[in-house]
Amino acid sequence: MSTHPAIIATGIKEPLTTQRVPTATPQQHEIQVRVEWVPSAPLDVFKVDAGLMAQFPLRLGDSVAGTVVAVSPNVQRLKLGDRVCGFVFHNENEMGQQVYVTAPNHLFSKVPDGMSLAAAATLPTNFCTAFLSLSENLKIDLPWPLPENFVPRGEQIPILIWGAGSSVGHFAVQILKHWGYKNVIVTASLKHEKKLKGYGAAHVFDYRSTGVVDSVLEILSSDKSPEAIRVFDCVDSKFGSLLPISKIATRAGSKVAAVLPVVINNSSDANGLQLSPDVSTGADWSKDVEIHSIVSYGYEANAFLKENLFPEILPTLLSQGTIEPNDQRVVQGTRF
Repeated sequence: MSTHPAIIATGIKEPLTTQRVPTATPQQHEIQVRVEWVPSAPLDVFKVDAGLMAQFPLRLGDSVAGTVVAVSPNVQRLKLGDRVCGFVFHNENEMGQQVYVTAPNHLFSKVPDGMSLAAAATLPTNFCTAFLSLSENLKIDLPWPLPENFVPRGEQIPILIWGAGSSVGHFAVQILKHWGYKNVIVTASLKHEKKLKGYGAAHVFDYRSTGVVDSVLEILSSDKSPEAIRVFDCVDSKFGSLLPISKIATRAGSKVAAVLPVVINNSSDANGLQLSPDVSTGADWSKDVEIHSIVSYGYEANAFLKENLFPEILPTLLSQGTIEPNDQRVVQGTRF
């Protein structure tokens, strides 16, 4: 049986190791990709530092970019030599931090000519999280294909992206601009202000400012839209995002979607990393405000997104120049 190297986590806070693992043969609807770039993933940190969703030993990584080296006979969309990026998470054969990944082809997008695979590696998990959260959790209308001259019915609905300077936040703001939403309020480090306004943010506030809640409320108080606010929390920290958001999203009918898990304490805290799986208990929420937890690994439950998000939507937006990848910083690790 063919084997290849993979990075293995053996226990909480234990050093990572490399190990040879079996190389799977693509089954029906699957492809095999030689991995060239893998981004760091927050879930990997939570697994290794806190044992979240972890059964050791395990492989890591849920986004990859690389080259197709094998396809099952019934796959027509992708071929040998195609450059792709993918969101991979079902099982050990798919996890990204290994030389070969074998996974269903609908998890992959073609990478356009001229885009580096390092840049493409920033896309899958982050883009999926943003698109799923906006469309599924916050019920923001993102029709596909985008109708010509489309003007969203809620064009002026107030939408707050908390943590817009994050990888996920960058994509959320770009998506909203493309679909025509004008009243996008964001919090971020002010070093991201120029880029976020270019992406379509109407207002940018420093999330570290003690007056950030009052600043957002002032904008909302002058807002003529009758719509309740939609909030996408890209940070999901009890003290850093959920508590301030709970003071902003108070109007009945408001919707809040936050990525999981909730960070109670960071690794640097004296008590160590503490996490919670429940967004609803992270703050004292106003009555009739909808609270949603975001689990990107469940996106395939939406049949439309399963069939279209990576095969059609992402590559089309990339080829149009509508979406640009995150900036990257290369971290050199051990060579296999």
